[in-house]
Amino acid sequence: MRTSTNTISLLLASTFILGAACDDATGPEFAADDDVALRCTTPDCTPPPINNTSKVGDHYLSNVAMAFNSPVENETADVFIEGATAYFGGTQEGVAQISVADNGELRLRSVVTNTVIGGEAVEGARFYVYLDSHADGSRELAHLKIADAECEPGLYEPTITICRYTFVTDVVPADTELYPEHETDEGWYHTCPNETEGGQLGSAYKFSSVLSPNVALSIGKGTPRIEVAPGTFINGCLNGAVSKGQYRLNAFYDSNAPRGLDPSQRTPMLLMWMAWHADGSRTIPGKQISPHDPIGGLFTWTSENNWDIEAGYGEPGATCRGGSLQTGMHRLWIDPVLSLVGWDALPHCDASNLDDYAVLGVKVPADLW
Repeated sequence: MRTSTNTISLLLASTFILGAACDDATGPEFAADDDVALRCTTPDCTPPPINNTSKVGDHYLSNVAMAFNSPVENETADVFIEGATAYFGGTQEGVAQISVADNGELRLRSVVTNTVIGGEAVEGARFYVYLDSHADGSRELAHLKIADAECEPGLYEPTITICRYTFVTDVVPADTELYPEHETDEGWYHTCPNETEGGQLGSAYKFSSVLSPNVALSIGKGTPRIEVAPGTFINGCLNGAVSKGQYRLNAFYDSNAPRGLDPSQRTPMLLMWMAWHADGSRTIPGKQISPHDPIGGLFTWTSENNWDIEAGYGEPGATCRGGSLQTGMHRLWIDPVLSLVGWDALPHCDASNLDDYAVLGVKVPADLW
């Protein structure tokens, strides 16, 4: 972002205290804060690969098709939208088509008038969603509603508009504390979890989603991945790892977007936010990172001398290790060379050779360890 720290503070202080990595050495205030999916703070915890994802009832709602009646696989069920309604010029009408622009903006076209609405005008739209369970083949109907839509200049690149959406559902979740009832819409429950990211997300942001078009999130039992999937979009919660790059850095998974990532960087971006190594996410909420993009040059890390390279990341996760040769550096381990299995086997990377080992790099504040 090419604004001063004071400007950012005035813009966001009331609801969302964060900084985004920037193109010049403006200090650690601009480093993207690492408050991602994993809620564990000890090495012996083994949570799911990706937490803090959108759910309807007990089923994940990360991947959705833009075409009606087109099933898309999620971790626990196939999900598809049968139909939708929205308000066009104050009149509720059927939706003929759903699309998601390359910057994640949702757009809806009317059956009656053929007009298109987007941006904040999609607030109030309802979707009729079916979920076909992988476990027993049962089918569940869910109503999904946009309770709020907010569009703002990008945090990193203000010439780009980023929209975030609050999706709610009439399906009662098993855990109504984690996915609580909406504050004003009785009988409607948040699809994003009740998590403030250690105080980073204010009330207006913590239940929000951003959309990433033409990609899908693949979890499975291995390394999480962002897969190319034309016609499919990811509905990612702001307090989950998938959406961090898009919302914080305005770096889109769609390579056709103004700041689209190189395809080789899509999965590494996800894994970088998760500090992924040895088949596990190893982040701590609230720890800050400062990413570096050596391929597209879309963003680069702070040059403050109290920030040290944690690692470089590629398709499998961490591909090289930073810090000193004797101790290394990692967000969850004070001395990863001795305590994190496999860390000392990674090649050592620093600012001079990171490009040889990785497609994305990350720094963390060394004095926090």
